[in-house]
Amino acid sequence: MADFFIALTPSLIFGVMSLLLVALGGDYRQQTMGEVTGALLISLVLTPFFGVDWDLRTVLVAFTTGAVLGVGILYQVRGLNHIGVSRTMPISTGAQLVGMALGGIILFGEWRAPGAMPVGMLALALLTAGVTCTTWTEGNPVREGVDWGKGRVDLVVSTICLVGYLLIQRQFGIDGKEAMLPQFAGCVVACLVLSSPRFTPELGARDTRWSRVTVRQLFPGVLWGLAVLLMQTNAARVGVAMGFSLSQLGVIISTLGGIFLLREKRTRRELVTTMAGVVLVVAGAILIGVAKALDS
Repeated sequence: MADFFIALTPSLIFGVMSLLLVALGGDYRQQTMGEVTGALLISLVLTPFFGVDWDLRTVLVAFTTGAVLGVGILYQVRGLNHIGVSRTMPISTGAQLVGMALGGIILFGEWRAPGAMPVGMLALALLTAGVTCTTWTEGNPVREGVDWGKGRVDLVVSTICLVGYLLIQRQFGIDGKEAMLPQFAGCVVACLVLSSPRFTPELGARDTRWSRVTVRQLFPGVLWGLAVLLMQTNAARVGVAMGFSLSQLGVIISTLGGIFLLREKRTRRELVTTMAGVVLVVAGAILIGVAKALDS
């Protein structure tokens, strides 16, 4: 039972982190740089205790995947600002789960064991339905603070990158603890470039990244780094399948928190549909864990 609650910890952190990023304020330049810098700082502190044995291949692959991750994080944070936490996180979570599942089938031949494919296909159907529910807008009204035009781009780019970096890391067989420091370093470098005023003209020509707001955003970044580490550790405690499923449950916190704590606008029908979508996404995540367990 203790291992189960420990395995839930990353999910709780992931769920709270997106709420903190928005609640602490600032533009998405500041939020992104605070998040990735905080993660790099905690990896600098913890990596010496891991006893890692790096080689050039490991460092290069980890740094490259970190750069891909950085692009994904930047666009996900943009999404939080363009369409809100309660829309971004369930859609992003569901889309990532679908992408990871399809990547596992195509690249690594997963779900070949008896029963795994039917369960996995049901999971994908639930995830697709859940994402569809969370994107539904009643009457398509123009709402203050919701920009679906930019939000869709944010979600597509972030999903491709957040799925892609994990698939590349898995393809090369890089251990999570060994990857952590060079990966976060690559993440910071990518975000430094892409969050500059040249690439973010909608936020103005003045570089707003270096401020007290960015320092405040280090806190959610440290939490994110810790959650990534805990997720790696939990795989040994409760198994990859269970750990993977539990790590997705934070979407409940981020979605409900966005609506009720951050006061993101919803009509009554949209609220009901969004809640149904979250339930479907969580059910799909659990079934993907079951499919992974059957496949092992």
